[in-house]
Parts: sequence; structure tokens; C-alpha cells
Amino acid sequence: MKKVKLIALDLDGTLLNSNGQISDVNKNAIKKAIAADITVIISTGRPYIGIPLSDVLPLGISYAITANGSAIYKLSEKKCLYEDAIDTKTGCSLLKKLYQHTLHLDAFIDGDAYTQASTRPLIDQLQIPESLRAYIRDTRTVVTNLPAYLLAHKMNIQKLTINFLQDENGNLKERDEVIALLKDYPSLHFVSGGFQNIEINKAGISKADGLRFLCDRLQIPMEHTMVCGDSQNDLDIITAAATGVAMANSEPILLDAADFVSKSNNEDGVAWAIEQITGSVSQT
Repeated sequence: MKKVKLIALDLDGTLLNSNGQISDVNKNAIKKAIAADITVIISTGRPYIGIPLSDVLPLGISYAITANGSAIYKLSEKKCLYEDAIDTKTGCSLLKKLYQHTLHLDAFIDGDAYTQASTRPLIDQLQIPESLRAYIRDTRTVVTNLPAYLLAHKMNIQKLTINFLQDENGNLKERDEVIALLKDYPSLHFVSGGFQNIEINKAGISKADGLRFLCDRLQIPMEHTMVCGDSQNDLDIITAAATGVAMANSEPILLDAADFVSKSNNEDGVAWAIEQITGSVSQT
């Protein structure tokens, strides 16, 4: 195994525990890695505004792949180094159709997150952890009519995130209908980022390409990379990295694809993976 020179960490279900926090054990492991001249970055489905900067920046993390790869930021400056977003016309067309269904929808734009007032109350009905519910409430800008707002301000969409309600049998309402609807938009693609949500990006966007972009910028070969993740939106970057790590709590598809399975996100799985793969600091 070649020396690890860059580690990319997903947030939800990976670096963050079920309380939405980065444990001291994980923080210390990251600090040790950075002290050993290993670059550590974030790779997340969240927008820039969803990154816990007060925790991340003091660790020495400077870059983030956000919105599943559609935007890459230098964190301290909120400087967008790369963006490939859904154009305004396509985004507004899709949003108008999606709002004919009962669902909770967020749009990530310019690193911020927007939601429509009519669907905001649905967040209380979603089957998600309270920490995630609080994060969504605290980071969304609420507008009356999202498609009209986007059109008026000529905004492109980095990513759409859709969460679904459950029926009395635990089945997700209208998820299949939304998937069928997306077939009419070949310029878009979608994955799940957890809790069977749907995350929509421009076709061709991936965390893996985000990793390649940063590796090229930082002059770090891909064969010296390690990535930790837990859900379907991590699959491409897990398989692209030299060492792909799945948390023990990962979806089966990721567990099958990973080179290494670590402990869960509630057991400091990131720290465990860093220690096992890099030897804490010493590497051959």
C-alpha cells in the first residue's frame, strides 16, 4: 500500500456521529494526520453552509467537495474553486413538477440552502435523526415560491435534496413517482445520500471527479488517496480512491465496494480507519 497523502471524509454517517458531532477522538486523529503532512478534506452531499466550520477549520481542513461534487470550496474564504450546476431553466421546470407531490425539498445554490415555505412544516414528519432535523431547520433560507425565486435571480442549482414521508406501513410516499419523473430529465442524475432520500445533480457530477480536481490542484496523485464514506453518494469516490473505507454503518453497496470496513460513525470509525491504514502517523 502506498503512503496516504490525502484523506477525504464524508460528514453525515461518517465523520459526524448520530448527534451530528465530530468526536474528540476523530478530531485528534485528524490533527495527527495533518501534522504528519497528510492533507485532509471534506467530501459531502451538504452545501457549503452545512459544513461545521467552527469544528473543521481549527483542525487544519482547508478544502471541501460539496453537493456531491458539483461545487468545491476553499473553506476559510468560501471561495468556489469549481462549480458545475443545474441550469436555471431545467431546475425551475423540475421544481414545478416536484411541488405537485407531497415531499420535503431543499435546493443548494451558491453554497447556501433554500426551501419553499409550503414544504417546510413537513420536516417534522420525516424519519430522520433529530440532529439532522435541527441542521436542516437552522441552515435553510425560506422563500415563498422557490421556482419563481430562482428564475427572478437567475440561479443555478448545485444540488436538490428530496426527503419523503412514510405511510402507516413504513413505505416512502411518492418516491417511485419522483424517480419516474426524473426519467424525463436525461441531463440530470440522482443517488441516495441516506434515509432513502434522493439527491439530484447535473449528469456527470460525482465526488470522485471532485477528488481528482483537488488532487490535481494540490499535486497529490490519486494512488495516494484514502476516502471514508457510508452511503450511495460515496460509492464513486470510494471506488476511485486508492483506499476506499466504509463505515460499519454503511449501506450494503458500500460495504461490498470498500477496500476496508471500519467501525461505525458512533464508534469513532474515522479515527480507527486513519490509525489502521496510516499507522496513526508512521507509514511505509
